[in-house]
Amino acid sequence: MFDQILKTLQQQAVPQLMNQFGLDEKQAGGSVKAAADSVKEAVAGDNGFGLDDALSLFSSGANSTGADGLMEKIGGLLQNKLTGQIGLESSKASGVSGMLLPLITDLVSRHVGGDAKNLQSLLGGEGLAGMAKGMLGNLFKR
Repeated sequence: MFDQILKTLQQQAVPQLMNQFGLDEKQAGGSVKAAADSVKEAVAGDNGFGLDDALSLFSSGANSTGADGLMEKIGGLLQNKLTGQIGLESSKASGVSGMLLPLITDLVSRHVGGDAKNLQSLLGGEGLAGMAKGMLGNLFKR
Protein backbone atom coordinates (compact mmCIF):
# COMPACT_ATOMS: atom_id res chain seq x y z
CA MET A 1 0.00 0.00 0.00
CA PHE A 2 2.83 2.41 0.75
CA ASP A 3 4.09 1.82 -2.80
CA GLN A 4 0.78 3.14 -4.13
CA ILE A 5 1.07 6.24 -1.94
CA LEU A 6 4.63 6.75 -3.20
CA LYS A 7 3.48 6.39 -6.81
CA THR A 8 0.70 8.95 -6.31
CA LEU A 9 3.12 11.32 -4.58
CA GLN A 10 5.59 10.93 -7.46
CA GLN A 11 2.88 11.83 -9.98
CA GLN A 12 1.74 14.86 -7.99
CA ALA A 13 5.03 16.22 -6.70
CA VAL A 14 7.78 15.56 -9.26
CA PRO A 15 6.54 18.07 -11.87
CA GLN A 16 5.89 20.66 -9.16
CA LEU A 17 9.35 20.17 -7.62
CA MET A 18 10.95 20.57 -11.03
CA ASN A 19 8.98 23.74 -11.85
CA GLN A 20 8.95 25.40 -8.43
CA PHE A 21 12.47 24.56 -7.22
CA GLY A 22 14.37 23.87 -10.44
CA LEU A 23 15.19 20.29 -9.50
CA ASP A 24 16.10 17.83 -12.21
CA GLU A 25 14.04 14.66 -12.54
CA LYS A 26 16.50 12.57 -10.51
CA GLN A 27 16.55 15.10 -7.64
CA ALA A 28 12.77 15.43 -7.68
CA GLY A 29 12.22 11.66 -7.65
CA GLY A 30 14.84 11.24 -4.94
CA SER A 31 13.18 13.95 -2.87
CA VAL A 32 9.82 12.16 -3.05
CA LYS A 33 11.42 8.85 -2.06
CA ALA A 34 13.23 10.62 0.80
CA ALA A 35 9.89 11.96 2.05
CA ALA A 36 8.31 8.50 2.00
CA ASP A 37 11.35 6.95 3.70
CA SER A 38 11.30 9.66 6.38
CA VAL A 39 7.66 8.93 7.21
CA LYS A 40 8.28 5.19 7.42
CA GLU A 41 11.44 5.66 9.49
CA ALA A 42 9.84 8.05 11.97
CA VAL A 43 6.60 6.09 12.40
CA ALA A 44 8.17 2.65 12.63
CA GLY A 45 11.23 3.65 14.67
CA ASP A 46 11.85 3.46 18.37
CA ASN A 47 11.84 7.22 18.85
CA GLY A 48 9.52 7.89 21.75
CA PHE A 49 6.33 8.33 19.71
CA GLY A 50 3.40 5.99 20.15
CA LEU A 51 0.63 4.57 18.07
CA ASP A 52 -1.73 7.28 19.30
CA ASP A 53 0.65 9.95 17.98
CA ALA A 54 0.79 8.36 14.52
CA LEU A 55 -2.98 7.88 14.44
CA SER A 56 -3.49 11.52 15.42
CA LEU A 57 -1.08 12.71 12.73
CA PHE A 58 -2.71 10.58 10.05
CA SER A 59 -6.33 11.50 10.77
CA SER A 60 -8.61 14.33 9.74
CA GLY A 61 -8.71 15.71 13.29
CA ALA A 62 -6.44 18.21 14.97
CA ASN A 63 -2.98 16.92 15.83
CA SER A 64 -2.08 16.01 19.38
CA THR A 65 1.14 17.38 20.87
CA GLY A 66 2.75 13.99 20.19
CA ALA A 67 1.60 14.09 16.57
CA ASP A 68 3.17 17.52 16.18
CA GLY A 69 6.40 16.09 17.60
CA LEU A 70 6.23 13.18 15.19
CA MET A 71 5.76 15.61 12.30
CA GLU A 72 8.84 17.54 13.47
CA LYS A 73 10.79 14.26 13.55
CA ILE A 74 9.69 13.45 10.00
CA GLY A 75 10.66 16.96 8.89
CA GLY A 76 14.11 16.65 10.47
CA LEU A 77 14.73 13.27 8.86
CA LEU A 78 13.60 14.60 5.50
CA GLN A 79 15.77 17.72 5.75
CA ASN A 80 18.82 15.52 6.46
CA LYS A 81 18.03 13.21 3.55
CA LEU A 82 17.50 16.10 1.15
CA THR A 83 20.81 17.75 2.03
CA GLY A 84 22.82 14.55 2.58
CA GLN A 85 21.52 12.04 0.03
CA ILE A 86 19.99 14.29 -2.63
CA GLY A 87 22.58 17.06 -2.29
CA LEU A 88 20.25 20.04 -2.06
CA GLU A 89 21.30 23.27 -0.40
CA SER A 90 19.73 23.74 3.02
CA SER A 91 17.42 26.58 1.98
CA LYS A 92 16.18 24.70 -1.09
CA ALA A 93 15.76 21.53 1.00
CA SER A 94 13.58 23.49 3.44
CA GLY A 95 11.31 24.61 0.61
CA VAL A 96 11.10 21.10 -0.84
CA SER A 97 10.35 19.67 2.59
CA GLY A 98 7.69 22.31 3.17
CA MET A 99 5.99 21.30 -0.05
CA LEU A 100 6.29 17.51 0.35
CA LEU A 101 5.32 17.06 4.01
CA PRO A 102 1.71 18.25 3.65
CA LEU A 103 1.28 16.20 0.47
CA ILE A 104 2.52 12.93 1.93
CA THR A 105 0.73 13.50 5.24
CA ASP A 106 -2.53 14.05 3.36
CA LEU A 107 -2.04 10.92 1.22
CA VAL A 108 -1.22 8.74 4.23
CA SER A 109 -4.10 10.27 6.20
CA ARG A 110 -6.55 9.38 3.43
CA HIS A 111 -5.47 5.75 3.73
CA VAL A 112 -5.12 5.53 7.51
CA GLY A 113 -8.01 7.77 8.56
CA GLY A 114 -7.12 7.41 12.24
CA ASP A 115 -7.61 3.61 12.11
CA ALA A 116 -4.89 1.42 13.67
CA LYS A 117 -5.64 -1.49 11.28
CA ASN A 118 -5.08 0.74 8.27
CA LEU A 119 -1.84 2.03 9.75
CA GLN A 120 -0.73 -1.54 10.37
CA SER A 121 -1.48 -2.54 6.77
CA LEU A 122 0.49 0.48 5.59
CA LEU A 123 3.56 -0.22 7.72
CA GLY A 124 3.39 -3.98 7.90
CA GLY A 125 3.77 -5.90 11.15
CA GLU A 126 7.36 -4.74 11.75
CA GLY A 127 6.32 -1.10 11.89
CA LEU A 128 3.79 -1.67 14.61
CA ALA A 129 6.12 -4.01 16.46
CA GLY A 130 8.74 -1.25 16.53
CA MET A 131 6.14 1.24 17.63
CA ALA A 132 4.93 -1.08 20.41
CA LYS A 133 8.53 -1.65 21.50
CA GLY A 134 9.03 2.12 21.68
CA MET A 135 5.87 2.59 23.74
CA LEU A 136 6.85 -0.18 26.16
CA GLY A 137 10.36 1.22 26.44
CA ASN A 138 8.97 4.64 27.29
CA LEU A 139 6.59 3.13 29.81
CA PHE A 140 9.45 1.54 31.73
CA LYS A 141 11.63 4.66 31.60
CA ARG A 142 9.20 6.50 33.89
